[in-house]
Amino acid sequence: MDRVQLQNSFWAYFNELGYDIDWQRLTLPLEMHLVRKGDYLFQQGDMANRLYFLHTGLVRYVSVSDQGKEFTQTFAKGPRIIGSTKAMVTEAKALFGIQALESCMISSYPWRAFYEQMRQEKYFLEWYVHFLESIFIFKEERESAFVKHSAERRYLDFCVDYPELKDSIPQQQIASYIGITPVALSRIRKNLLGKLAS
Repeated sequence: MDRVQLQNSFWAYFNELGYDIDWQRLTLPLEMHLVRKGDYLFQQGDMANRLYFLHTGLVRYVSVSDQGKEFTQTFAKGPRIIGSTKAMVTEAKALFGIQALESCMISSYPWRAFYEQMRQEKYFLEWYVHFLESIFIFKEERESAFVKHSAERRYLDFCVDYPELKDSIPQQQIASYIGITPVALSRIRKNLLGKLAS
């Protein structure tokens, strides 16, 4: 896709969500990013103060502990907004990285300049509030699942949410996403296969 097609795709995303935003206010040039499978859009500790839009592809948000252990925080499929809200808004270093699980086409705008141009646009602000609400709701539901649901239930939910991933990404990534060890995940998978066979 060229820049015009990417820009039209970006606008269409908001229109399909029901927000008739006046994009005439936006005069910033769009930046294009082709991120190949396995590469990072940005890494933990990088400056990531841009509004990123994932046109096509699939990514994971990954953080690394002080001991060097990787944790998968979430997955995201295009089309959708991606990135670090903290890094974007406060211009702090990102607390996680975003890695492509397949080749991804991404566009971006510098957040502060973008917001200055769009802050007077009513429908954009409505979308932004809705977007932040959806992030909070997702985090609440995920935290609740860790408290209330068994590891097996969390794995089954993962399979429903991301059916294309359960056999295509390393088991360590799935295990860290649902909060267990790869060994425990292997046991769960064997147990589920046993149930299906009986």
